[in-house]
Amino acid sequence: MRPSYGTSKRYLWGSFWASWGGIYLLIVSAICGSKEAVGLSGFVIPALLTLIAAMLGVHRHYGSKDFEAAASAEAETPPPPPPYLPRDQPEDAGEPAR
Repeated sequence: MRPSYGTSKRYLWGSFWASWGGIYLLIVSAICGSKEAVGLSGFVIPALLTLIAAMLGVHRHYGSKDFEAAASAEAETPPPPPPYLPRDQPEDAGEPAR
């Protein structure tokens, strides 16, 4: 079974859009004359841009490791034995054949 990244993708995209939304909200607030937005922007915008870059970098670097691990585990696992078929097994010495 191959790993899926449904939850990871949702969190990655959610973080991405929330960070950009925060940046745009600060920009619009600063344009409208909010002194608090201007004061926060020196700290918040670099932090949100770092968050976006870190999330993309971590996902890009480590995202394929699960697929590599699953592929190597499948390659190392021997195939399952064939199914048990009673007619292929030798009979017990004490029981007659049916």
